[in-house]
Amino acid sequence: MNAPNLTRFFKILICFAYMTCVHAQAPYQDLTHDSRIFGHQKYFRLYLPENYATSGKRYPVIYFFHGWGGRHFMDDNAKLEYAMLQKLVDQYQVIMVMWDGNIEEKEPRPYNVGNHEDVKFQVQMKDYFPELVRHIDQFYRTLADRDNRGIIGFSMGGFMSLFLSGKYPDMVCAGVSIMGSPEFFVGTSENHTLYPVRYTFGNLQDVKMRIHTSPTDILYFLNQEVKAGAAWEGKPIEMEEFPGGHMVDDPGQTRRFEKAMAFVAREFGKKHPVPAKWSHYDLYGDFGLWGYEVKSDKNQPGFIYLKDVTPEGFGVYTQKWLPHGPALPMGTIQVKTAPVYQPNAIYKRVNYSFKSQQVMVSDVRADASGSIALEFDAEGNETGIYKPGGHGGWGFLDYRINGKQWLKNNGNVFKMRLFNRGNEAAGAVRIVVTSLDKDAVVRDSVKTIRAGGRIAQGPDFEIICNQKPPLHAEPADVRLKIAVHDGNAVRSTVINVPVDFDVPEFTNLNIDDGKLVRQVALGKGNADGKPDAGEDIVLYEGDKRLKINISNTGIDASKEQFTDEMIPARWPDGFTQQSIIRISLDATEIECLASYETKTFNPIERKVTWGRVRLKVGK
Repeated sequence: MNAPNLTRFFKILICFAYMTCVHAQAPYQDLTHDSRIFGHQKYFRLYLPENYATSGKRYPVIYFFHGWGGRHFMDDNAKLEYAMLQKLVDQYQVIMVMWDGNIEEKEPRPYNVGNHEDVKFQVQMKDYFPELVRHIDQFYRTLADRDNRGIIGFSMGGFMSLFLSGKYPDMVCAGVSIMGSPEFFVGTSENHTLYPVRYTFGNLQDVKMRIHTSPTDILYFLNQEVKAGAAWEGKPIEMEEFPGGHMVDDPGQTRRFEKAMAFVAREFGKKHPVPAKWSHYDLYGDFGLWGYEVKSDKNQPGFIYLKDVTPEGFGVYTQKWLPHGPALPMGTIQVKTAPVYQPNAIYKRVNYSFKSQQVMVSDVRADASGSIALEFDAEGNETGIYKPGGHGGWGFLDYRINGKQWLKNNGNVFKMRLFNRGNEAAGAVRIVVTSLDKDAVVRDSVKTIRAGGRIAQGPDFEIICNQKPPLHAEPADVRLKIAVHDGNAVRSTVINVPVDFDVPEFTNLNIDDGKLVRQVALGKGNADGKPDAGEDIVLYEGDKRLKINISNTGIDASKEQFTDEMIPARWPDGFTQQSIIRISLDATEIECLASYETKTFNPIERKVTWGRVRLKVGK
C-alpha cells in the first residue's frame, strides 16, 4: 500500500473507531444500505422513538438533509445537538432519518447541485430520495404514505427540501427549509437547469412549507426573494426569523429544530387528498406525478410544464428558463394519464397546438387500467378529453394586451381567446377577470358573451396597472385569475403577465457582437460593436451585462439564449441572469425593457436596476 493510501486507511480506521466508541451509547444508529443509484453502500443516521421495540406501532418519518460540508453524522455550521434530538423524536413519536448527501469521499460539496462547475456527477439525488424512502419503509415500521412523511433541510439541504418537496408532492406532506439556499443548477454536467425556488412554488401548492431565516444570515435577502415568490404564487408559508445567523440552533439547544419538527408533525395523520387540479414544472425529460407519466427526448436545460391538470384535460408546455423562457427545440412529449377514465372506453380528444395554431379532434381509447396515452409537440398545447354527447368545456386559451403580451403602466386593453375542451355547443359564457396584485385593477371585471365552435374571442377588459419595478430579484409579473363560467361548470386559471415598466433609458450601452467588452465575448457577429440584423449580441450598460425582460421590437424572442455569471459575494449564491439576443433579419431598431443585477458581499443582497434600450440596427 502506497503512502497516500496508507494515510487514508488510517484516517478511516480512526474515524470508525471514534464513531464506534462515541456512539456506543448514543440514542441514534449510524447504518448503511446498498444503493443501486450510487452503486455502493450509503450511510444514514437513524433515530427511533424510545418505545419502538415494544410498541408494535408504525410511525411517521422525518428526513433531515444536512448542508455544505456536512454528512449524516455532522454539520459544523448547523450546530446540531445530535444526542438531544432523541428527546424530540420521543416527544413527537416519529422516526427520523438523516441522509448522507455526499457524492464522493473527496468531494465536500453534497447533492451534485450548485454552479456549473459544481454539477459533476451522473447520480441524481432526486433518484436517491425515493430509494432511501423505500429502504426505510421496508426495514422499519413506518407509516409508508405521503400523509406521514416530511422533510427538514438546512442550508443546501434547505434547498433540497424545497426542491424535492416540489419534485415529489405526492411523497411528502410537509417540508421545512432552515436558512436554505434560494437556487442552484440541477442535473448532470452536460445538461443542468437553474432551479429558482422563487418561481416554483406552484410545485409546492399541495405541501405545507415553513422557512427559517435570520436577519444576520448571509442568505437573508435571498430568502426574502423566496418569500416574495411564495406570496406571488399564492402559496401560504410559515416564515420565522431568528437571531444568530446561519445555523439551525443555538449551541446546546434544540428549540428551533423543535419548531421545524412540530410544524411537520402537525401534518402527520391528516388526509392530504390528490389535488383536483395541479400544475408542475420539471427539469427532467422523464418524470411522474399523481399517477401521470411523462416521457420525452429532452436533452438540454429547461422545463417541461404541465398546467392545470384535471381529468377534463390540461396544458403541456416547455420553457428554456423561468419565468418567461421560450419553448425548447425538442421532439414530442408523451403523457400517459393517471387511471381516471373508464377502462377500455373511447373518448374524444380535442387539442389546440400553438405551433400549428390548429384545433384537432380525434378518438382516444383508455387502456385496461383507465389511463390514456397522448402525444404533444414542445411548443405549447391545450388539450381536452371528453365523452361524446356531454357538455361543452369553455376555458381560457391565451391573451393579448394592446396587441402584445405585457402590461404597460396606466391603461391596457386585455383581450383573450377561449377554447372549448368539450362537446361543441353554443351558449352564454360568463368571464370574470381578477387581478391578484394590488397595483393592477380590472375595471368592469365580469362580462358575458355567447360562444360557439372551438375558439371564441372574449370581450375587452380594461386593466389599470401601477406596478413599480422590484428593487430585488423577486417576481415582477402581475398575476391575473381568469374564471370562465359555462353553465354550472367553472374553469379557472392564473396567468403571469409581465409589465413593461416606465423607466429611463440606459445611456452607456456597449455591444458584444463578437467584440470583447469584458472578459469574454459571448456574441456572434462581425465584432464591430454595432447591432446588425441576424447577429447574436449581448448588451451591456457600461460593464454590466443586461437581461432582456421584454422585447418590444427588433428581437427574435424564440432565438434568445440564457447566460449567467456569479457576481462575487461571500458565498456563490444568487445567480445573475443575462440574455444573448438574436436581432431579427428585418429589424431596423431594437427597443426593449432590460435590467442588470448587482450583489453586496455579505450579506448577499441582489439588487436590480431597470432601464430601456433603444438602438438603431445597421448604423
